[in-house]
Amino acid sequence: MNSDSEDDALSWAGDDALEARRPAPSRRHDAPAADRQAPVSGAGNERSDAPASRGVEPVADTRAEEDESQGIGTATLVMLGILGGVYLLYTIGWAIGGVGMQAKAMFMLPAPLYLASMWIAVLAPALWFTATLLLTRGGRDWVRISALVVGAALLVPWPFVVAGGGGAL
Repeated sequence: MNSDSEDDALSWAGDDALEARRPAPSRRHDAPAADRQAPVSGAGNERSDAPASRGVEPVADTRAEEDESQGIGTATLVMLGILGGVYLLYTIGWAIGGVGMQAKAMFMLPAPLYLASMWIAVLAPALWFTATLLLTRGGRDWVRISALVVGAALLVPWPFVVAGGGGAL
């Protein structure tokens, strides 16, 4: 039973999905450099099928694929989503807690200073999340997750947690 004939029935003419499902030919290291390169036909940039009939198979260059990063893992993606939600809730918590404490803090600070510090506190979780993602872009996943967990521990919106929003709810 030939699996290629079954795959041919499931594809359209000019469909590249059939080529993507076929396994790539294995790489031969003992072949000379001239045999490793696929010849080009005189009509254009299409590969010629003649070398395959002579026993020489065109070999795909897999070095570029091996050098590329594998991308982000599923567990890391889930953790980034959870921690991103936590940071979003922290931003909302700082905004509600800051507005709720505004009347109580006016006797200690002038209004412009209090509003500036409140907006810095509101933006701090978003800035930490963005900076962590940018600074750990080429690093390992556990470094990124641990930096986000440390930020989540440091940036707890205490005015909201302690006073329940400071009466703003």
